[in-house]
Amino acid sequence: MSSILDKKENNVATITITVSAEDFNKAIDAAYKKNKGKFSIDGFRKGKAPRQIIERKFGEGIFFEDALDEAFPAEYEQAIKEHDLKPVNMPSMTKLDSISKEEGATFTIEVELEPEFELGEYKGIEIYPIEYEVTEKDVEDELNRVREQNARLVSVEDTESKEGDTVVIDFEGFVGDEAFEGGKGENYPLVLGSNSFIPGFEDQLIGKKAGEEVDVNVTFPEEYHAPDLAGKDSVFKVKIHEVKAKELPELDDDFAADVSEFDTLDEYKEDLKATIKQQRENNLRGAAINTIVEEVCNNTEIDIPKCMIERKAEDVKAQFEQQIMQSGIDPKTYYDVMKSQNGGKNEDDFMKLFEEQAEHDVKQELVLTKLMEVENFEATDEEVEEEIANFAKAYNQKVEDFKKTMDDTTKDYINNFIKQRKLFDFLIENAKVKEEEEEAK
Repeated sequence: MSSILDKKENNVATITITVSAEDFNKAIDAAYKKNKGKFSIDGFRKGKAPRQIIERKFGEGIFFEDALDEAFPAEYEQAIKEHDLKPVNMPSMTKLDSISKEEGATFTIEVELEPEFELGEYKGIEIYPIEYEVTEKDVEDELNRVREQNARLVSVEDTESKEGDTVVIDFEGFVGDEAFEGGKGENYPLVLGSNSFIPGFEDQLIGKKAGEEVDVNVTFPEEYHAPDLAGKDSVFKVKIHEVKAKELPELDDDFAADVSEFDTLDEYKEDLKATIKQQRENNLRGAAINTIVEEVCNNTEIDIPKCMIERKAEDVKAQFEQQIMQSGIDPKTYYDVMKSQNGGKNEDDFMKLFEEQAEHDVKQELVLTKLMEVENFEATDEEVEEEIANFAKAYNQKVEDFKKTMDDTTKDYINNFIKQRKLFDFLIENAKVKEEEEEAK
């Protein structure tokens, strides 16, 4: 086998591949064995006729097309390696130059390639500081959040309800004199201020006491999900059985012991402070990385093959529709509903959005891969072993057991995970942190 790279331009490579006579005849023989059962020759049982007899009856080239199909994958793979090409689509044969048993086969193919490009500036990009000083208010807010989580509801008698309280109610809704379907409930716990009912409903239950009966007058929104109620005035007959107020736990050592592994409130606060700092700095670091990568992409021109964008757009669409289905909605129904709204998007409009997202994502992937190549980041054996141990711990497995489950895809993922982490560290280290004066502006 030999191959010649004729040209490489506009992300397309043109290659002339020659299959030697010896290899081509092996491919013909393989094609014969695969297809001989299709031929009926007088004097031979079906599938038993010798190759030469079949060729004599149907012509010498009867197996040539199948032989090309047989030889092509290995010959193509070798040509790609020889010329160090990165295909992004299936190749197409553009010309069959010659074909015979005596000389083999020579043909020309074209294949789309991963685009070649020069990186734009990726050092000195401005980012906001990623260090964070935890304030007393941060700790106080977190303590209050945990207290809210551990609050208990206490029934209050002869006390007016207020926002944040829970009222236990019976209710029935009417439009005119007729009750409507789905508008009735008993012993329903409603948190005032949660906005879980029709706008205006909860407001009319504030300042009420247990035992009171209230007429709640509301108007259904124009775009209410039930068309027969949309925009209509209605009244709900409501009886309040109980008013419950939140009782927050005392902020003391007992509270700390109940909600954490610490014995004192001071110890718990110190741990919260460290946790908040780590979380905020992780968020700031993530935002900084996003800023840098977006800026590098903006600084870099890439002519992305259409097939890469189309393939990625299908992935984006599939992910979007999977999220819709997880919400219990059929994607087709979703597209139909969106189309029916004034100025709504149809499925083609969504596909354009998917393609825009796909182009952005493909460009980002290409830029990150190029950055790792240019800066030559590698994962050492020690780093790989450490990361494998982290993965095993996350899956609650012993390291050796986890290793037994690892395939090449997992190994590549771990390797790329380490290299990408090094890349992000490098980009942060080489960024320019904005001064506080600039931040204020």
